[in-house]
Amino acid sequence: MVAKAGHGFQSASDLLVFMRLHKVHQPEVVLIHGGDLLTKHQRKLGSELWTVMEQVFIAACIAGHTGWRDYCLKQLVRQWPNSLRVERLKGIYQESVEDYAEAKKIYTKILNDKPEDTVTRKRLIAMYKQRGKLNEAIEAINSYLETFSTDSEVWHELAELYIEAGSLSRAVYCFEELMLQNPRSMYHVLTYAELLYSVADYELSRKYYSLACYLDGDNLRALWGLLAVNMCLAEKDKSNDKLLQLQSFGNDKLRAQYKDVGGHGKVAIVMLKDIKEKAAA
Repeated sequence: MVAKAGHGFQSASDLLVFMRLHKVHQPEVVLIHGGDLLTKHQRKLGSELWTVMEQVFIAACIAGHTGWRDYCLKQLVRQWPNSLRVERLKGIYQESVEDYAEAKKIYTKILNDKPEDTVTRKRLIAMYKQRGKLNEAIEAINSYLETFSTDSEVWHELAELYIEAGSLSRAVYCFEELMLQNPRSMYHVLTYAELLYSVADYELSRKYYSLACYLDGDNLRALWGLLAVNMCLAEKDKSNDKLLQLQSFGNDKLRAQYKDVGGHGKVAIVMLKDIKEKAAA
């Protein structure tokens, strides 16, 4: 839809609605079509005017377009002088001019007045991440999760920060929480298995790779993971028939997947054959 958008009122308006609903982040596109609406069709927008104004403002902050940024914020403040939402936009403005101390002051004041405001809390976390302040971001997320412990999006964000900081055992804990909320998510199962593998918890990692293979028996990421973790476990216990069966299962499934996929498939098959021969030796 973004690629096919025209410059007429209806197509531009529909495009901006689509981008808001589907969280499409293309600030340049918003500035082109939103700017056109604000320049030529403000009356036609009706009650949507202020939504488009906010959308263009945020896009302008991201893209560094100072003209639209300053114009939109001025209009929004004039229309909604006592709005917490507009106050948050003032914080985003301060971020865009790199006055992070002032932005933090604005967000802190909002949270003092309305501590349940999750959007402002997340904006504060995003500001720390944007500046590369991992410790502050992690601290802010942990504080957020003390109150909003079922927010899976934030648990995932915390896991990513722990991975970036090299705290894999803490990332494992985050994915345990995510698994509780959505135990059949293929992404959660696989990432949890990989993290367990990375912290050398091979037995539990094997169980979750096995679950991933059960959920999707053709998933290459799951099959390679199962093969890798079984190789680690087999090194410690070469007499375990169950491990050997699982390793053989994973190897055979992978060879079947790579059978008709060209040159790189042949390389993978040769490698898998070598792995199987070594395991049988």
